Amino acid sequence: MFAGLPGRATLLLLLMSFCLPSECVAQGQKQIVLSGSVTDSTGAAIQGAQIEFRGAAGVVIGTTDEMGHFRMEAGAGGGTLLVNFPGFAAFSREMKPGTSAEGMQIRLTPAADLQRIQVTANTRDRIPAVPSSQYEISSETIEISGSLPLDDVLRQVPGFSTFRRSSSLFANPTSQGVSLRGVGASATSRSNVLLDGIPQNDPFGGWVYWARLPRMAIESVQIVNGSASDVYGGGAMGGVVNLQTRRAESVYATGEISYGSMNTPDFSFAAGAPIGKWSIDAAGQAYQTDGYIAVAPNQRGAVDTDVASSALTGIVELSRRLGERGRFFVRGNGFGESAKNGTPLQNDNTTIPELDIGADWNSAKAGSFSGRLYGLREIYHQTFSSVALDRSTESLTNVQKSPSQEVGFVGTWSRLFLEKHKVSAGFEAVDTRGHSAETNYHLGAESALVDAGGRQHSFGFFAQDAYFFSPSWLLTIGGRVDTWSNNSGYQNRTPVPTGNPTASAFPERTETAFSPKISLLKSFSNGVAVSASVYRGYRAPNLNELYRNFRVGNVLTLANPALTGEHLTGGEAGVSKQWWEKKLTVRGNFFWSEIADPVANVTLTTTPALITRQKENLGETQARGFELAGELRVNPRIQVSASYLFVNSTVLSDTANPALVGNYLPQVPQNQFTFQGSYLGKDWNAGLQGRFGGQQYDDDQNLLPLGRAFSLDAEVSRRIDRHLSIFFAAQNLTNDRFYTAATPVFTEGPPILVRGGLRFGWR
Repeated sequence: MFAGLPGRATLLLLLMSFCLPSECVAQGQKQIVLSGSVTDSTGAAIQGAQIEFRGAAGVVIGTTDEMGHFRMEAGAGGGTLLVNFPGFAAFSREMKPGTSAEGMQIRLTPAADLQRIQVTANTRDRIPAVPSSQYEISSETIEISGSLPLDDVLRQVPGFSTFRRSSSLFANPTSQGVSLRGVGASATSRSNVLLDGIPQNDPFGGWVYWARLPRMAIESVQIVNGSASDVYGGGAMGGVVNLQTRRAESVYATGEISYGSMNTPDFSFAAGAPIGKWSIDAAGQAYQTDGYIAVAPNQRGAVDTDVASSALTGIVELSRRLGERGRFFVRGNGFGESAKNGTPLQNDNTTIPELDIGADWNSAKAGSFSGRLYGLREIYHQTFSSVALDRSTESLTNVQKSPSQEVGFVGTWSRLFLEKHKVSAGFEAVDTRGHSAETNYHLGAESALVDAGGRQHSFGFFAQDAYFFSPSWLLTIGGRVDTWSNNSGYQNRTPVPTGNPTASAFPERTETAFSPKISLLKSFSNGVAVSASVYRGYRAPNLNELYRNFRVGNVLTLANPALTGEHLTGGEAGVSKQWWEKKLTVRGNFFWSEIADPVANVTLTTTPALITRQKENLGETQARGFELAGELRVNPRIQVSASYLFVNSTVLSDTANPALVGNYLPQVPQNQFTFQGSYLGKDWNAGLQGRFGGQQYDDDQNLLPLGRAFSLDAEVSRRIDRHLSIFFAAQNLTNDRFYTAATPVFTEGPPILVRGGLRFGWR
């Protein structure tokens, strides 16, 4: 597999052994002085605001004094000035070489608790100094993470998980439903994933195709734990994952090409340029991997083959400035993926074209307006088989084609009133259609043709007021009303070759839910901030849960057209503290949530050859626990951080299945721990990330334990010249073969994946 690599590796190592003169930092350049004052919208001084300057010479950090003043020295040349204080929108300014940096007057405005479209984290720190559970992942962190797919990078956030803890490189896409902080997931996510405010969850089933998102195009990721249905509506019961792409404010081009074990080549790029009032951005990614045999060695048979995948995605965006106040853009996205699922007869493939249109406009009098209109069409194919108990043979059981389409619009408005109220409001509408056309097989011959599907409409109205009733107190009150309707539901079944066709039409159903949220934040000048919040959340069942049957191994899961919506009630409280001129941040959160009528995979029957489950509304589940996180900036180049999450996710009540009461939710471990360290030097960069997950179960009855899991990823890179660097990366460095599923045959996570490649960039 690696024939010919030793000679190339020797050449690359020789290139790494010296520093080109063009990369040496010019000596003797004069330091620049940054000075000024920071106030709130009423003109009151803000004490303890964090001042950060990111330049070529590194990062310089300072704070404002009791009068709101700051003064510090930074390296020569340009950079980015960032100003942050809990409860206020972050301030950012590009400082070009020669720009006056003294006597600046910076005014911060109240920040809404969450911004529906234009999301800006309170800070560029991985762990923001706010008491709510937020995590920021920058493009630099993604670059040095060692992980190839984006979902593996996000697993460094405690509480983030997909339904099965296997990488999207090797997992079936329907196992990539996102859960945050223990609310659980099945194929369906209980958390929203957005790209520049546009939903990325699959319209038919709610899972996420992570390969649709080119790594090099991602500027930052913000993960917010805790229900966000008050702004984002259905699907955000567990929280939100917000991804922001790069924007061509100046000419840039970045890319990466690599090759790894398991015959895994990868190429990813992002580029853009402004052209007068216009700008164009493009990004893409292509990879393939031969994968590995996932079935545990002691259970493998002749039928077991590699799980493998390949994917191609591309994004092109054309945008235009609307004077100095606005922006309009059109973006096209094409995606294709195919996968082999571990036996000769099991595979899947997907194609998704998408078109997005958006506009943003600001007015000092009218406020800020944003709108996003998006539409996509998806075609998903999958085949299923029955495997003999000795795993020597398999027979085809089902061939599915699941086409779906979605059209949606979201619009928001916000304005500052009386210098203290940041008022936001918005409207969202989504129309989804889809069906699952199946050909059933018995003993290798066609037995029936089944077609089931429907159409869904959802409308949501939301509003929020972030009120600074004193310079250090922020009260946020908001809520959202969602109306969901399911109509045109049907199921047609035609036996083959003979038999009586049957047709069922399901009645139209409508549900309305109100999702309020109240939060209170207090910031102290000594770096302490505390907060508390209470909220409700809501999620409606999707077309996959209502109409699509599926099979994984010898586990058959049936759809249920009678499902109703889920309702979450919860709250949390947190405290954060900073020491040593903001070099150390520590944060703790306690949380609690209960979900009424959660949709779960409930076991109906169990035999040695087949386990049958069905989507059902349980009585009530609960997730409660605490979270600790800390980040230390040893110096401008070295950072370390760690996080721990304890969550007890159990079934509280279920009249129909009382034996499930007290059981742990499937795929949710009680204990999760992550740590990471990074070094960003002049010529060398390095990153190390580790994550641990405790015992978890694959099933609702807690009869199939998966044990604990540990993974260690690392990367080191060396700059060759101004625009080119070489890197080596490894995922699962310790080669820990933890279990990812029990169907009831146990499947393992991937072995160590070692990659090497080149990374280029122009800015």
